[in-house]
Amino acid sequence: MSERSPDSDSAICLRGVHKFFDAGVVRALDGVDMVVLRGEWVAITGPSGCGKSTLLHLIAALETPDSGSVDVFGRALGSHRGHAQFRRTQVGLVFQLHNLLPQLTAQQNVEIAMLGRGLRRRGRAERARALLADVDLGGREDRPPTKLSGGERQRVALARALANDPPLLLADEPTGSLDSASVERVIELIERLRRDRPSLTIVMVTHDQRVAGAADRIVRMRDGRIEHTHPAADMTRG
Repeated sequence: MSERSPDSDSAICLRGVHKFFDAGVVRALDGVDMVVLRGEWVAITGPSGCGKSTLLHLIAALETPDSGSVDVFGRALGSHRGHAQFRRTQVGLVFQLHNLLPQLTAQQNVEIAMLGRGLRRRGRAERARALLADVDLGGREDRPPTKLSGGERQRVALARALANDPPLLLADEPTGSLDSASVERVIELIERLRRDRPSLTIVMVTHDQRVAGAADRIVRMRDGRIEHTHPAADMTRG
């Protein structure tokens, strides 16, 4: 299905993107076209192995396309040059496994994302505490991940992803290992973040219909292609 046309409000633009693995045997993406607007929340859905995570990795510059173009905020991501700096300043990443360092406290796990940004130690600590308060973890700053629930660990990961105030948040099944109450809490937090940061663009891979339904738009993939795209509100209309 054809995607909307890019314009000055576009945050992400993919055109004719192909991605292969295993020496070309596995076709993960097969000519994907997709545009995401600035400030939009897009949920990527579809069966396992359809290319959702590969698509997210290309937008994050964790992978490069074999053909086609990937542009994020006007930057072409066709080579590996400068990608680490791009991710550090432009992208916040959240995965299903929170990837927190167990030997550090919640606050230290958030602070570590700010290293190399020129902030003094006190400034990093203050910002980390403020971000943890934003995700309702005030008072738990000194707890290591082993002393936090699964939902709390994922909220620390969300705070860490926002540590450098990125304009783009990418999340790969961030609620996949959470119970229902924790999923609802994450949805509420993201909705609150969007109210506070209306320019924040979010692309989230998810199998959870509740999460997808909270987004602005759902993009469904199958066999490495975009099968269809529609406003998330359509899902609630049946």
